[in-house]
Formats: sequence, C-alpha cells, structure tokens
Amino acid sequence: MAFRPKLYDSGRIAFIAFAASVTVTKGDAEVDNGVGYLTSAASSTAVDVHFVSMETVTTSASAGDLVEVIRTKGVIFDAGTDADPAQTDVHTEADLATVATVNPDASTNDLFYIESIVGAVADRIVRGFFLEGTPNS
Repeated sequence: MAFRPKLYDSGRIAFIAFAASVTVTKGDAEVDNGVGYLTSAASSTAVDVHFVSMETVTTSASAGDLVEVIRTKGVIFDAGTDADPAQTDVHTEADLATVATVNPDASTNDLFYIESIVGAVADRIVRGFFLEGTPNS
C-alpha cells in the first residue's frame, strides 16, 4: 500500500524536479538526492521525507522532469505496514520498510509517527504523519 493523504492536504500539491531515470509510483515517499533533485526513498533512509508522489511516471534520462507531489508537512497519511501493527505501536515513531510502507517495529530513523491503526490489524494500515528533523538526518 502507498502513502495516502487523508487530512490537511489542501493546497499542498507541487511539481518538483526529479533525478534522471527514476521510476516514480503514486504514493511513494520521495527524498532529496543530495544534488537538488528528488528520488525515491530507500528503506534505510535517515533523511526527512518532505514529499509523497501523486502520480506514476518514469523520468527521462535527463534530470529535471517535473513530477506531481504533495508536501508532507502538516498532512495526515494512511500508510501500509510491513507486518500487522500492534496497539503498542500507536504513539510511536517508525522507520520506512519500503518506499511505500512503514515498519512499526523499527525506530532507528524515526521518520513516521503512528497515531492510530486503521481498520483491522490484519489490514496493515496505520494513520500518522511524517516527522521532520529526524535524529540521524
């Protein structure tokens, strides 16, 4: 499952330049690649996630293609998890499991704050928000 904006997303859409030859999938976490372009986040990323893609596209061989994204600051997202979340995961900080899911049991990089579990535990969906100023970034 991808990151899906649920609350406070009005007016947060932007078109941001991406690195060359990136396969972007709607709902993926996107991060700066260190040279001013966005790229898909890695599962082990310790970099703040400031954007989530809002379209699926593969960028060209030249950096700079504009891709529709949503700014994450202040937005509440539903996010898939890599395992069934537990009630003890609520009100904790989690790492990315993949570019599109969180790992509620990992808290090394603390990129996503879990506010609640959405639906049944087996649905593997949590609601929360991306944190800024991560300790390892």
